[in-house]
Amino acid sequence: GIRSGKNYSVFLASADSNEVARYLVYEESPVNYYVFDLSDSARVYKGEKEVTVKQREIAGTINSSLYEALMEQGGSIALAMKMANVYAWSIDFFRIQNGDNFKVIYEERFIDDTVSVGVGRIIAADFNHGGRDFYSFYFEKGEEYHDFFDEEGNTLRRAFLKAPLDFFRISSRYNPSRYHPVLKRVKAHLGTDYAAPHGTPIMSTADGTVIAASYTRGNGNYVKIRHNSTYTTQYLHMSKFAKGMKVGKVIKQGDVIGYVGSTGLATGPHVCYRFWKNGKQVDPYAQDLPSAEPVKEEYKAEYTEYIFGLKKRLDELELPKKKVNEDVIMASVK
Repeated sequence: GIRSGKNYSVFLASADSNEVARYLVYEESPVNYYVFDLSDSARVYKGEKEVTVKQREIAGTINSSLYEALMEQGGSIALAMKMANVYAWSIDFFRIQNGDNFKVIYEERFIDDTVSVGVGRIIAADFNHGGRDFYSFYFEKGEEYHDFFDEEGNTLRRAFLKAPLDFFRISSRYNPSRYHPVLKRVKAHLGTDYAAPHGTPIMSTADGTVIAASYTRGNGNYVKIRHNSTYTTQYLHMSKFAKGMKVGKVIKQGDVIGYVGSTGLATGPHVCYRFWKNGKQVDPYAQDLPSAEPVKEEYKAEYTEYIFGLKKRLDELELPKKKVNEDVIMASVK
């Protein structure tokens, strides 16, 4: 349907002494539009503006948040979300440190070669976290085979996500400049506490089956999921369970299983994430967890050749120089 706030144009034609509306063009989006032929009410045409795709390169150092660092270099929240999705298995975005940096080559879509209509795919990226480079290269062979792989051809995807919360789903509810004061991650014994706003969706970090969805005085509302014969995870202090959450329910990685709260022995809204290996609670971040399949052997040589130039481009991208406060320099000179 036609919505308020959208652009439209009316084209007129002269008929005797009066001007008569002949066509109405309604812009559904920057790319799609409809033409209504008013001389024949039954005729409506859908059109699509030609979209050109250009590659862009951005490099930046994080001083407060990934979002702000990207925006400073001309990026967008959409690009930040895409990067968070690419690295969801590799980097816990609640642990980003000042001084971490990134380099990214991505596609941007334009109409009329000048008007941006959004971010396309990320082609290649290097996220330097804690002094270590995490490379990712998008590689596809037809519609059925596509994924992000590192410089050695290993997939970035793991059996487990790094965190049970979607970093950007939370962050988008706040002023981006306040990301870090709001979002906290605290190691509490072998569990990990993620502080987040009440009602924030909690995700299962891996595929599995629900073995408990219950309440205890200490844990509050909690869900426990068995992923296989080796690994089990538990999520505590929920305000409420997701709809249909019950023992035996099959869960996919990323499914919402409940919502952040402070039930049980909790001082504020957070989720305590616990991880078991062979029946013993362990630190999930100290585990060498299984990953998905690497680049297929028959594509390995082609992949290595394909990423050679992309890695060189990333490595040669220069990080922006630190901004220097000239007043401080002048004061020190005096």
